[in-house]
Amino acid sequence: MSTGDRLLDIFQEETLERLDNIESGLLELENYSDGCPPELINSIFRDAHSVKAGSNLLKLYRIEELSHKLENVLEMIRSEGLIPTELIITASLESVDKLRSLTEDVLNSNEKSIRLQKTMLEVSVQRALSNES
Repeated sequence: MSTGDRLLDIFQEETLERLDNIESGLLELENYSDGCPPELINSIFRDAHSVKAGSNLLKLYRIEELSHKLENVLEMIRSEGLIPTELIITASLESVDKLRSLTEDVLNSNEKSIRLQKTMLEVSVQRALSNES
């Protein structure tokens, strides 16, 4: 999976590991309907933040934009008490899958669409806030 660029290769390796951690954390989050342990959501948030920061430095705009959107949802769960509904977790997992795909094809990632995943995250939060889960 080498890109021929040492920094991109390191980014890919670290990001794929972080995405695995985010996915595992989200799946664990499904077990908590009323609230989640702060250390769990903080861990998921930190990994999403790291993906966003690394992609920003490397000008990987689509990865940055989608990870930022995911990070915002996680921040709402973390600090504003947004309940991680089934829809939010599903939308988040879909975003992780897309981020994985973008990372695996990092050289072409800026040309890929992330509109569906962004919309899914937005709709899931809107529904949760209006209690339509």
